[in-house]
Amino acid sequence: MVYGIMEFRGLVAVKPLELSRIIYSPGKKLFGVIINAANKPQVYSSIINLLAKYSILPTSLFLISEDNVAEIMWVLDFSNAKISVEKIGKEILDVEGVHNVKYIKPLLKSLLVDTYHFPLLVRGERACIFKKSVLRELFRDIKKRLGETGKIFLFYQGMEDGRNIFEDYRKYAKSNRGLLALFAEVVKAVGWGVVEYIETDFARKTFLLKIYECMECELCKPSKEPCGFFSKGIIAGLLSRIVNEEVEVHELMCIAKGDPYCLFRAGPRG
Repeated sequence: MVYGIMEFRGLVAVKPLELSRIIYSPGKKLFGVIINAANKPQVYSSIINLLAKYSILPTSLFLISEDNVAEIMWVLDFSNAKISVEKIGKEILDVEGVHNVKYIKPLLKSLLVDTYHFPLLVRGERACIFKKSVLRELFRDIKKRLGETGKIFLFYQGMEDGRNIFEDYRKYAKSNRGLLALFAEVVKAVGWGVVEYIETDFARKTFLLKIYECMECELCKPSKEPCGFFSKGIIAGLLSRIVNEEVEVHELMCIAKGDPYCLFRAGPRG
């Protein structure tokens, strides 16, 4: 499936992000170059000028800086380069402010894997990337093999995660409304979906929200019933902590059924 720029009613347009952990570009001569250098504009300018001088094209770039020192990982296309990766590495090392240069060679022709960075972290906590094909088997098999028990398991697992999310996000958000806004942005940032709040009534403790492109529900297409049990649990756990009362969550619409988005309604039990 090819993803382009997506627009959702009332929301800012979003564009897919290729994480560039594994890059396959047929016909291209790819190398990874990791540069440790002073975090100064003139350092970046000098490196860019060297790449231009030898007809080397950047394919992707990852940069992180700490204490005025930057680590830059470039994926570079040497298809039309007038120099070898080792020689350009030596010239980059001669740039004032550059401390060290390392290389990642292609694993196979036109296939480069980032073998330098491990483990992956999200705000200091270890994380792992699973492709949709792997997640599909995980979520679908739980429901298929365990039936209603599997659905209940996913819901309660989601509920526990929702409670943990509240405890984590309250460190940053100054209000419950701000916490919900942060939750929506993080859901999008991690690739789970795009949240739109239709109703947030903290006095009545009722909420209505849409999730566009919900990963969990996309995994179980096609379905005759809503299947966002894990997502529903997360919403229930989070909102229960926010309103300090157990809430019920119902999925009224679901993309797995062919609806344009998943719609969740939450409110007090009973």
